[in-house]
Amino acid sequence: MITTLEASIDAAVAARARLRDRPIRATATALADAARRWRDDPELVARLPEIARLTAPMVRATLPLVAEALDADALCELHAREARSSGGPRLVVAIVASNVPGLALPAIAQACLARAAIVIKSGRADTLSAPAFHRALAAVDPDLAATIVPAYWPGGDAEVESRVLPRADVVVAMGSDVTVETLRRWHGARLLADGTRSSFAVVRADAEDEEIHALAWDVVRYEQRGCLSPQATFVLGDTDAVSTRLGTALDAIARDVPAPTSSLEERAAHRLALEAARFEGATVRESSGGTVLVDPQIRYVDGPGRRTVRVHGLDDARAVATVFAPATIECVGIGHGVELDVDTLRRRGVARLCPVGRMQRPRIDWPRGQRPPLASLFHDEDEPHIQVES
Repeated sequence: MITTLEASIDAAVAARARLRDRPIRATATALADAARRWRDDPELVARLPEIARLTAPMVRATLPLVAEALDADALCELHAREARSSGGPRLVVAIVASNVPGLALPAIAQACLARAAIVIKSGRADTLSAPAFHRALAAVDPDLAATIVPAYWPGGDAEVESRVLPRADVVVAMGSDVTVETLRRWHGARLLADGTRSSFAVVRADAEDEEIHALAWDVVRYEQRGCLSPQATFVLGDTDAVSTRLGTALDAIARDVPAPTSSLEERAAHRLALEAARFEGATVRESSGGTVLVDPQIRYVDGPGRRTVRVHGLDDARAVATVFAPATIECVGIGHGVELDVDTLRRRGVARLCPVGRMQRPRIDWPRGQRPPLASLFHDEDEPHIQVES
């Protein structure tokens, strides 16, 4: 395996050298075309639900959202804003998580925009997306596809990683804090790492039903497994109306997009978390579509998953910045009429602000972990970034 992988890397680096003068518009167009093909790949659509432990309706609902981020104009704009004329990487190795399907696509696109070859190492719960995208790109642009090496090996395989990772100019890693810290010890300055983070939303008590339904979709998408999944909602004003309508919206979505079957261990952990919330004074509202925990305490606590969201009342939107530890929140979803202190949230480590309903639909230029996605591949990072979407 290692010999074959190393040969594939050599070929990808050579292919990358042949494309150094290629117009970036051609690259962006090919990536966008491939994303549309990937979205409808029969093998991906058929096999991903089982391997990712998602229902088929969830897969059908989310694959288009991954593909839409690879928009040709957006890719060109990102390149114009962040790429540099020199100092770009020759080879990127990206170790992507698999809690959310399709994370390979933005990693591949950003490496291609940097004119780098890339080894894209899949996570064990999504070994399909990277090969499927590689197939799709090969169908529209075989020269660009030749710069990409889809790969899989068990995480922490020292034999493989000791041969592959030292070859990279940049190692991009997503995963748990433990995984990231292990890689950081070995790869230091060459590592761009994203550890464990989570997200929440802030809405007004008089939010429209349409906005509450959009928030419910943010909760449901990807079964709350990603860093952009809202675990809590802070309500400016009375929580009763919002919590009731949020539960109703979760039920409505579940009729079309049911939750996957949970293991006995997952169900037991969820039940213990609900009982602990009750003991701490929360009102627990369970239904077929999910669970809403109305927590009288003003704090941020990660939820137990399984479409569970905590709801907290809040008198002043500015207090949101005080309820979470620094560098733990990736995204804050903002309801209509809510005004937050952007600079304070940036200093607290928040990377993205967006309207509710778009929390799980990031743009290609999302500065994950406050790091500019393309400029960081050129080792060109200044102050922490925050993206504000309107």
